[in-house]
Amino acid sequence: MAIEFPRRLLREKRHSWNLLGVAATPGQTAKSVATLVRSDGGGFWSCSMSDISLSGGRGLTGRDRQRVTTLLWRAVRQICDGGINAIIVPRNDALFRPWPEGLSQTAGLDIAHSDGSLFGDDTGYDQPVIDIVAGAASLRATSIDIGINYAGELIGGEAFSIIHPTMGWRMYEIATVDYTDDDAATITFMPPLREAIAAGTPLEFDRPRCLMRLGATNSMDLNINPWTFNSASVDFVETFESSPP
Repeated sequence: MAIEFPRRLLREKRHSWNLLGVAATPGQTAKSVATLVRSDGGGFWSCSMSDISLSGGRGLTGRDRQRVTTLLWRAVRQICDGGINAIIVPRNDALFRPWPEGLSQTAGLDIAHSDGSLFGDDTGYDQPVIDIVAGAASLRATSIDIGINYAGELIGGEAFSIIHPTMGWRMYEIATVDYTDDDAATITFMPPLREAIAAGTPLEFDRPRCLMRLGATNSMDLNINPWTFNSASVDFVETFESSPP
């Protein structure tokens, strides 16, 4: 299974998540109207994260703030191997989650052990808070019925992920929401489902993520200014190799 891009490195100043694809036209009609059709199967995700701070994180002080985070970047770069190996990339999208009213955006993060301690890197367990499940849907579907057990209001534009049995983590973005009652709705989304899903499949809204690879062999290049704070940027594109969970 692919590793996940570390939370300690999700410290970008800017990010850009977009569906890339190809639209083609068969030509103009008799009324001089050119129609467009998708020729890419629904597109694929790209992700750019710019100016990622390499100057620390929780649990680090002094010189370790720069050293540990920079070494982590280097290690992840080697694991990605110029784009040969896939990596699971989370979408740093907390502001836009359908978060239940009255809860902190960090309610499901850093849950401690039973004795109150955290792991050695000062992080804890993650536990999803938003609870939304999907009805059965076929490969390439762009509409599903959902059951809303615990969540805020969906209005369209929210990102969610599904961990598919064969294709692994895949990301989708909602276009429209049609509520049938307080705890059920039909949503449309893009891209089309990468794999069929069974009734009761969980939709991951807390931490959407996607299986990706480096956009280019040099996408994790690192330029260091010694004895000062540093930052780096990275580009990813969705990969379509299978990655069973």
